[in-house]
Amino acid sequence: MQNADYYSFDRKEIFPFIPQNIEKTLDVGCAAGVFSNKLKKERNPETWGIEMQKEAAEIAKTRLDKVLIGSFDEVSDDLPQQYFDCVFFNDVLEHMPYPETCLTKIKANVHPKGKIIASIPNMRHIEVLRELLFQKDWKYKDSGILDRTHLRFFTKKSIIRMFKDCGYKIDLIKGINSVSPYCLTSILSKLSLNSLDDIKHKQFIIVASPI
Repeated sequence: MQNADYYSFDRKEIFPFIPQNIEKTLDVGCAAGVFSNKLKKERNPETWGIEMQKEAAEIAKTRLDKVLIGSFDEVSDDLPQQYFDCVFFNDVLEHMPYPETCLTKIKANVHPKGKIIASIPNMRHIEVLRELLFQKDWKYKDSGILDRTHLRFFTKKSIIRMFKDCGYKIDLIKGINSVSPYCLTSILSKLSLNSLDDIKHKQFIIVASPI
């Protein structure tokens, strides 16, 4: 499997944002199923996954209740209607050429009281700005914000706009995997009266409800 570590994160930073009484979940881009397997052990929901990397998907099949192999567009018609009370996109939407299409279509599969939870890289993170401003460079990497497989790039503002345009109410958006409050980035944020607060965060997590 290419870059096995890439498929094996449990994403523990997502768990505080997950509703307690979940029964049926869908993990879009579930990789090897580590995240949903941890969720299943802790809260025992019925867990589904979608994964286009076949080798990772085969591992996920041993951990989740059901795994569909292929891209979202290829397998979405096999998903039950109004079924899932929590759908996860853990650093997945940026890999899609048209994430808006996916967000719009998945609403048919979400329970009327269900939630979408997504983690999305922040293009205004200080590391990216440092390369642009001081190194005058934009260098793709094997992972992270400038992952070479990313097709779309987002800021906090554009994340909110995308979800609203796709027919969602924003329940919460919060920066995660942030730098220390004592580092220079955080000090600059305070000096700018928090106008630069977003540059501290590698990702934003968004919790949204279909409307």
